[in-house]
Amino acid sequence: MHSAYELIAAAASRTPGQPALVDDLTGLSFTYGELLDEVDAVAAALAERGVARGMRFATVLPNNIEHCLTILALARLGAVPALMNVRLPPGELAQLMDQAGVVGALLLPDPTLVAATREVVGSSGTVLCAGGATEGAEAFGECRGDVDSLPPVPEVERDELAYIFYTSGTTGLPKGVLLSHKTTLPRIVWISALTGVRAGTHTRTLGMAPLSHAIGFYGNFLMSLAYSGTYFTSSALDPESLLSCIERNEISLVFTVPTFYFALMSAPGYRPERLSSIRNLMWGGATIRPDLLRSINEDLDVTTSHLYGTTETMVSLYNHAPGDEPTRLQPGLFSSVRLVEFGGGPDDLVGVGEEGELLISAASDTIFDGYLDMQDETAGKVRDGWYHTGDTFRLRPDGDLEYSGRVDDIIRSGGENVHPDEVEAALSDHPAVGDLGVVGFPDDYWGEMVVACVVCDDDTSVAELDSWCREGPLADYKRPRGYLMLESLPRNAANKLLRTELRMIDPGILQRI
Repeated sequence: MHSAYELIAAAASRTPGQPALVDDLTGLSFTYGELLDEVDAVAAALAERGVARGMRFATVLPNNIEHCLTILALARLGAVPALMNVRLPPGELAQLMDQAGVVGALLLPDPTLVAATREVVGSSGTVLCAGGATEGAEAFGECRGDVDSLPPVPEVERDELAYIFYTSGTTGLPKGVLLSHKTTLPRIVWISALTGVRAGTHTRTLGMAPLSHAIGFYGNFLMSLAYSGTYFTSSALDPESLLSCIERNEISLVFTVPTFYFALMSAPGYRPERLSSIRNLMWGGATIRPDLLRSINEDLDVTTSHLYGTTETMVSLYNHAPGDEPTRLQPGLFSSVRLVEFGGGPDDLVGVGEEGELLISAASDTIFDGYLDMQDETAGKVRDGWYHTGDTFRLRPDGDLEYSGRVDDIIRSGGENVHPDEVEAALSDHPAVGDLGVVGFPDDYWGEMVVACVVCDDDTSVAELDSWCREGPLADYKRPRGYLMLESLPRNAANKLLRTELRMIDPGILQRI
């Protein structure tokens, strides 16, 4: 069974001089031969600090060289990276680390996060910081050890835990998604088949999708390494810097949310030739707007792909040439799917033109092994051998599926999942707020915009509510980007908020941030 470390070891044997990792900001780069040596040195240092096979180690970083090296070094030891969203607040990250039982972590030099992490791992745990040492943490740059002392490369088993990813749960606290080594190759091969990436194609991938997301990890990072491609990290977020990065590095493969493509093609400095190196342009996390898709197809000579998947299942549906039907999808490799009646079982299939919930067979090697310490949640999602996605589709006459929404109320905004309860909890503490409900509104930029529907004192401004959210513990990507100031909220006889009615309010009265 192949681990991430064995992928780079094989690439280093085939193409030792081929560039493997490049940091666009600093210019730091490693060939495959250099990468293997550097990973071994980091692994040796971690082993000297007590990290060993099966132990869990948190990573809380954006896509950068330090993050990549640590993931691969942990794989060298047979340890388990717990890849956490860098945008979560320190208190929530500490809860996740405690739940996972991590023995260490690699972090940004945030004193609050370092202190919270140190409390979780104790004095014997390993806390590393990218960018330099800080109180309670060592500098990652000094974390190099004697490679001669490394234990042999472990022969990992197919069902052995390889990674922990995180996805939003029904309570709002992210759930740990357990993924074994058997998922690695099928997930890589599926994206390779879709994009045509092979050894010798020298694909140049821009790591925009976070490593803490399954598609960014398997479909960008590991796929690039598996086929001796070059993976570029970049901290650029503004459109002009991204255009320059793509143009300068002749990037050939990009995956991100439609929001970024809209920003790139709307930037003052955009010209089609600046993106002419791109051959594969993929998106997920939201449906792309038809006019943006038409602009992409008119301006660029690219293969476009809309990917649908979850952390638990990876990519299950795709549309390789969406044309003017961006919501149309079909099953992919390794995916057996069914569309069933809401609340039904795997045999309660819907008919042509009908809407239902998407189920994915749990027999696939791409499927997760369950949620961390959440047996009831796992049993609720995987029933009778099928994973219940909570997403709704309509069955077309040609057998393809058309995405229509979600069964539950989770908002998919900018590629992230936002649970309304969390946002409501943050706003409800404001002294002027009497009643509120949070929903998602369709939006060209965000996919779904987080909208707070609020009943409050007449003299309370939207700016004041936004400032309250900014200063509180709420992660920035969960902050409402729009407000509806209402006299009352629709509720039923049991006083349950009727979110469906909120979503039907005229967006013309929406106050945007």
